[in-house]
Amino acid sequence: MKHYLLSLIIIPLIFFSSCSDTVTNIINNVTSNEVAAKDRLDSAIAQATRKYGPGTKLCLILGKNVKSNGKTDISALTYATNPDSIGAWLYVFRDPANSSLRVYTPNPLPTASDCLELTAFFSTNTLLNLIQDTSAKNIVAGVMELITTTNISLTTPTANLVNSNISIGYAYSTNPVIKFDSSYVPSSSSLNGNAFFSTGTNKTTNMMLIPAAGTLNLPAYISGLTGFPADMWIVNFKKTNSSNLTENLVLGTVVESNQNMTIPFLNLTSKVINISKYVSR
Repeated sequence: MKHYLLSLIIIPLIFFSSCSDTVTNIINNVTSNEVAAKDRLDSAIAQATRKYGPGTKLCLILGKNVKSNGKTDISALTYATNPDSIGAWLYVFRDPANSSLRVYTPNPLPTASDCLELTAFFSTNTLLNLIQDTSAKNIVAGVMELITTTNISLTTPTANLVNSNISIGYAYSTNPVIKFDSSYVPSSSSLNGNAFFSTGTNKTTNMMLIPAAGTLNLPAYISGLTGFPADMWIVNFKKTNSSNLTENLVLGTVVESNQNMTIPFLNLTSKVINISKYVSR
């Protein structure tokens, strides 16, 4: 039945499309609805502001099952074949009337460009369960608590934010990465997403954009750290290792292309910092 309905959508689009469109492009547009984080952000902001007023603040963006190109696949076809593999972006706003959180996600219908409200289904516990690494989970749990109990919000102008594809590129390929140990002593690391995913199975990536300066407070602990951004992309690479155990690499990246984090006394500059402590590499 699902395939029959899908064919009813595809056939009229092929018939009425311009001659410059190829059949392949048309089918791809119908059966796949991949979006990067910022592709629907303006729509989500406009919809939330219309409903909850001009004081509505964006305080969090979350991405589940983000692909290597920084996009999530929200197509109905993906959901029908494998619900566990479906990806989605969640845009979390604070209602100025009562400080409660309001959540939007891209509309998954083919060719859609708007968002749907999912406030009733939002759960911070679900998000924390994505991260197994203990030290990173504790840090992110603290972030989530502040976001849900205070008026903190993202402050970087949305026009200045690098999109999810840029951030995931930073996390995947940047070398060196700033790391710190259990005493927050910083050093250089070669462990990025590419090195982490060079082995293992069941590889997934989740992302979140958080108000870092008011939540992580890392410069207060890491000696000499400068250039720490007001907001930060968190990229969680997760895999199953050869011992059938889950491993996580949780990296934070800058959110503007001209930003860099620096530890001058180490002569170390990077767009990426490892949020997990106790990292040996």
